[in-house]
Amino acid sequence: MATPRRLAETYRTMAHLRRFFESVRRTITTEPTDGGLTSAQQFALLTLAGNPSEVPLTIGDLARLTFATINTTSGLVRRMERAGLVRTTRSSTDRRFVYVTLTRKGERRLRPSTAAVVEALRAAADEQGRAQLRAAFDSWFEDWGAVIKVLSSGRRPPRRPR
Repeated sequence: MATPRRLAETYRTMAHLRRFFESVRRTITTEPTDGGLTSAQQFALLTLAGNPSEVPLTIGDLARLTFATINTTSGLVRRMERAGLVRTTRSSTDRRFVYVTLTRKGERRLRPSTAAVVEALRAAADEQGRAQLRAAFDSWFEDWGAVIKVLSSGRRPPRRPR
């Protein structure tokens, strides 16, 4: 069971990680990406380009992987298709499924945009301190199970004797 001191350390670690992720999120969503892509387009194109499967992603898959609704993703895909960034095809076996693939133009536009994201990640890591950030990730991954157990139990951790 986590002690109050361990729990306090976990809270500090979580705050450190949240600052890092918030810094990255703000940079990515407020700074225009090179290549003229919106952050939503950039995220969708990154997801398509990084698809490890030989089977293209459906609009539903893309929505799930980018944490968006199917309606929002459908509109985004329509706009990206009109811009020549992606191509869609309906499944021949089930017309409800629409597959989305990245075009060469989409990949060309994604490259400078990805460079901007990598730069944002590097800057956020530098701002937080790489060694501290690495330690925060290591600490979190080592302790997350015990912490979740304590936090979700509703019980207070045992007090340390004074």
